[in-house]
Amino acid sequence: MQQSNFPSSRLALWMAMVAAWPVQGLAAAGAVQFATGDVQLRRGAVVAAATKGSEVESGDVVVTGAGGRAQIRFSDGGLVALYPDSQFTVTRYADTGDPTQENFAVSLLRGGMRAVTGLIGKRNPQNYKVTTPTAVVGIRGSAFVVAFNAEGELVVSGEQDEIEVCTEAGCVGVKAGESVRVVSSSQLPFYTHTRAVLPLPPPPVPFAAGEQMGGGERVTPDPTVPVPPPVAVPPTPAPAPIPAPSVPMPPPVPVPAPGPFDPSVPAPPPFTGTPTPTTPPTTRPPGQTTPPTATPPPTAPPPTTPPVVRPPIFVLPPIVRPIFVLPPIAVPPPPPIIR
Repeated sequence: MQQSNFPSSRLALWMAMVAAWPVQGLAAAGAVQFATGDVQLRRGAVVAAATKGSEVESGDVVVTGAGGRAQIRFSDGGLVALYPDSQFTVTRYADTGDPTQENFAVSLLRGGMRAVTGLIGKRNPQNYKVTTPTAVVGIRGSAFVVAFNAEGELVVSGEQDEIEVCTEAGCVGVKAGESVRVVSSSQLPFYTHTRAVLPLPPPPVPFAAGEQMGGGERVTPDPTVPVPPPVAVPPTPAPAPIPAPSVPMPPPVPVPAPGPFDPSVPAPPPFTGTPTPTTPPTTRPPGQTTPPTATPPPTAPPPTTPPVVRPPIFVLPPIVRPIFVLPPIAVPPPPPIIR
């Protein structure tokens, strides 16, 4: 029997190369844990419906429709939940267990996503990136929300620990409960109270005050943001009473009480009329038929006129008018005559 001349050393070398082949290159980056509505998984030119259990690899693109939602769990334990009308791409993913070689790089072209970092983000936060058309979101081991509003502006909100949002103008830190808005890639993100949330269809009833953004998406109030206490408004002091002018009042003039007799009023003159004598009755002689002449009644004295009482006269003191003396006007001396 002829023995093989294949050297055993070369066989051992091949076996070592197979053993050293990266396992993550053959395994999937993650799997779809939840999918509802219109959710598609694009891998190159192949487009298929994403269902529960569908594997997601580096380079795959997950697209959700108007009512589609999906949740992907990666091999390092991280989670990504996709909102409706979203386009999410796994750009580069490597879970080797070696912090110097592992990588988590994804991109969001439109829509929104909520992410909870796994072991890659905790072991090597510098290699965890979410790229958008206007900004790059880095993490420091936390959870965050990234979404586009109706105006196409990016809104990033922190939920745990702290994240970092960078543009060409610089980077800003976003802590739990804080939010920033990115207007363009050339401007620095600025802080805002508007949270990045899932755009929902219009509800049957209107939202309450503070739950509707200008673009039409729903905003849920953040319980972690402290509400500033009401500012106490001091009461308006009452105006001070205006003191009455201190002008001396004249003393009251005593008025004499009217009496039965006033000596200052002259009494009426006494009655000087002559009384009419009483005519005795005439005796008619016997046989005379002519009646005697009637005697006129006595004249009554004229009535007595009551005394006239004059009203008292009040004499007011003279009014003292203030005299204002103006100081003399200083007339400047004439200028000297230069001869």
